[in-house]
Amino acid sequence: MKILKNILIALLAVILLAAIAGTVYVRHISRRAIPDYNAGLAIKGLRDQVDVYRDSLGIPHIDARNRHDLYLAVGYISAQDRLWQMDLLRRVTQGRLSEIFGKDMVKADQLFRALRFDKKSQQILKDLPPEMMQCLEDYSQGVNAYIETHGDKLPFEFTVLGYRPELWKPGHSASILGYFTWGLTNPWSTEFMMFVIGQKVGREKMMELMPDPGIQTPIYGDVGDLAGETALADNLLEGASVPAELGLGVFSGSNNWAISGARTESGYPIVANDMHLEIDRAPGIWYQVHQVVRGELNVTGVMAPGTPIVACGHNDSIAWGFTNVGVDDMDFYLETINPDDSGQYMLDGKWHDLEFREETIRIKGGGQVTKINSYTHRGPVISGFKGISDRVISMRWLGMEESNEFRAIYLYDRAKNWKDFKTAAVYQSTLSQNVIYGDRAGNIGLYTCAGVPIRGAGDGSFVVPGDTSLYDWTGRVPFDELPHELNPEKGFLVSANNRTVGNDYPYHISTWFSLPSRFDRITELIESGGKLTAGDVMKIQTDQTNDWARKFKPAMLKALAGADLGETGKKVFGILEQWDGNMSTESSMALVFEVFYEELVRNIFSDEMGADLY
Repeated sequence: MKILKNILIALLAVILLAAIAGTVYVRHISRRAIPDYNAGLAIKGLRDQVDVYRDSLGIPHIDARNRHDLYLAVGYISAQDRLWQMDLLRRVTQGRLSEIFGKDMVKADQLFRALRFDKKSQQILKDLPPEMMQCLEDYSQGVNAYIETHGDKLPFEFTVLGYRPELWKPGHSASILGYFTWGLTNPWSTEFMMFVIGQKVGREKMMELMPDPGIQTPIYGDVGDLAGETALADNLLEGASVPAELGLGVFSGSNNWAISGARTESGYPIVANDMHLEIDRAPGIWYQVHQVVRGELNVTGVMAPGTPIVACGHNDSIAWGFTNVGVDDMDFYLETINPDDSGQYMLDGKWHDLEFREETIRIKGGGQVTKINSYTHRGPVISGFKGISDRVISMRWLGMEESNEFRAIYLYDRAKNWKDFKTAAVYQSTLSQNVIYGDRAGNIGLYTCAGVPIRGAGDGSFVVPGDTSLYDWTGRVPFDELPHELNPEKGFLVSANNRTVGNDYPYHISTWFSLPSRFDRITELIESGGKLTAGDVMKIQTDQTNDWARKFKPAMLKALAGADLGETGKKVFGILEQWDGNMSTESSMALVFEVFYEELVRNIFSDEMGADLY
């Protein structure tokens, strides 16, 4: 008995020691990459002293004496703070998630290889002026300096997953900007979802779900059949949803506005921008930084992790910010395949060869799989990614085509006036944004910096026949003909993902836009009277009034007026009558409204759609 007791004590001691050692080790690897922000560093490649100040929020303010040192330091500090996120974004664009996560990521890897970010990034690099290419090379040098000197102090994710990040290259940064374009496009999910709904409930009812262009005021004033029946599997978004699951999702919604000096207390314009890009993620999809080259550059704002330049923010002369246009920049084509040769598709009465590209995908733990991606003249065949086995559907996506967002953003950082801003904006044509603008000279503006396809026929809202060139794109809307406005008489400009133009604009921009609630509420607050301050604008940004709830409330009250609500229900009804639409966490009425609205939508749609599709 005594021997057994001693054995048990020894086992418990071993288990306790193992638990302590494990805890110490986990704590060590989880904290070892945390830098000492007060320490001085000697980084290989620097030509002069660089001063880096961290404010109370940890945001780096980088003061360099020359451009080379700035971007090298930006690369080093980006890696210091966000290396794991940067590497993960890079792997998404390369289609190499299976190497670190295993076979469950094969379909996602195949999809992202089909989008050919690598081809697009090489085109971007080829067309860059030498100083911009040097910027990317200097940034890569800084990232690599961190990787090479921190082999034993890398973020804990690398240890847990058992790999070391590869060295950074300029093309990786260009591809990450391309990924943002993918993350901000709507039709991949929206148009196919409408396709499925149409198969379930019929075209007439499906059309009731289409946005009604008559329900809202556009940002700018007035400017001038489903194909076949296909049963889709439950994996409608499989592969494409992986980045969001990994915390790399992009689009959620955004607001921006500019107020002229005539409406502000200071007499100068105020520019506001809040991009709701997956703000619930940690870390967020943006990286905030302040960059200075003495006598040359002073710009602050947010960067995409893995890129060296400030995407949105302000310099000494101008401020600018983004909201997603929601351009219909992706079309789907139902192809006719040669029954005698599955490698050919029909176009205008002739058989054309599909292009095939073999993709070898390595899988964690050893082994690999080979997948074949195929392409028509429009782009990749994507039906397999949508769970469609009985039809062949190809896709044309603007994000795979010529643009140079890196060049645009590099020039935004240095713009001094509206002319410089427009010169930069010309290059922003696939990352389609309504870009708000304000400058020290007192100007405010808004420009739809977007690649808007011109189609031979149709508006791109639904799957169309692919055996004809009738629905092919014939070009893009010229930059000067894109919607824009400078110094409007009303003294302000607003954008909030809502409809861009009125019905008399000669080109189709999109079917997909947000309801006008945010746009209308921002406008209401700007026009509420008095000269506005920066503090007033902050209050607008943090305003919690649900304008849609306020508009919906009268119908809600009318519907409930004749109902038998009981004593509790009558009390709630009385509170609802007085409710102003405030959605603060303390508001019980906010909860009542949300639950009511959710159940209303469920009751309207779920019986006809079915539980899974709903």
